[in-house]
Amino acid sequence: MPGTDFNDNISISTQEITIEPSVLIDQVSSTEFYIGTSKSFNNPGAAVWRIKRIWQVGTIWMSGYADGNQGFGFIWDNRSNGTYVYS
Repeated sequence: MPGTDFNDNISISTQEITIEPSVLIDQVSSTEFYIGTSKSFNNPGAAVWRIKRIWQVGTIWMSGYADGNQGFGFIWDNRSNGTYVYS
């Protein structure tokens, strides 16, 4: 039976290979974090990031994406300078 012996030839198509995204995490304080994911490359100045903010209000943890958008068109370096609104 194929696949049961380590000596079998293994064929992997390129569609089965997934590239690990670049991920950056910025802990601003014990109650605020930013998580950036880029599926292309790790350049914090390029508009290739999806940025998520997580923050605590009382005992509740909230989260939102830059400008309410989960797309990969944001600049990581601008995550906390007031450029984006998180919702």
